[in-house]
Amino acid sequence: MSDQKIGDKSSPDDKSKRGFLFGLSHLVGAAAAAQLLGGNAIATALAYSPKTDSSSHPGKIFSQANMVLLRDICALVIPTTNTAGAAEVDTHGFIDNQLYYCYQPEDQQKVRSTLLKINKVALQRHQQHFSGATTEQQLTLLTDLEKPSNGFDNEDRSQFKFLKRQIVFGYYTSQVGASQELEYLAVPGGFKGSIPYQSVGKAWGSLGL
Repeated sequence: MSDQKIGDKSSPDDKSKRGFLFGLSHLVGAAAAAQLLGGNAIATALAYSPKTDSSSHPGKIFSQANMVLLRDICALVIPTTNTAGAAEVDTHGFIDNQLYYCYQPEDQQKVRSTLLKINKVALQRHQQHFSGATTEQQLTLLTDLEKPSNGFDNEDRSQFKFLKRQIVFGYYTSQVGASQELEYLAVPGGFKGSIPYQSVGKAWGSLGL
């Protein structure tokens, strides 16, 4: 049975989408979140079942080598802490699936170009592919990509941003990301009812006006 209120014409799915958009906007920005959630993105994301061997074979749009590279980048962007990291929850497989079903070929090419550039710079610096470099070398390379500097330009940085948003989206729609990394409070800090005005000091406004 729906808990929809009389006079509220929004469907439960609409409310869920708005709530997810609100939360995701705090992580990647409102404009980026809106893009991530366009079309059938949420349905596709929630329908994806993580796999344990996504990097052991070609994906829907990536070669096996690129799936390995994407896995290693995911592991650095959201590393393992006391909870599983992005690579462990198959964010690389998620991205391959999401790009295939929800994005145009030019957007898919953005990620392929990013992976190609990362590998190219790794070969120039260390005479081996990104995945064969040390963790310190990998982190330095991605840091330079963020700046951008040392072989990377603003276009590379922009395309890497697109990839990072996919990583964040994939991770926080996983079971681990959604239930262990994120917390939800309907009223953060709790509701305190009537309290003396003096204890607040001044009233709060919005938009800094």
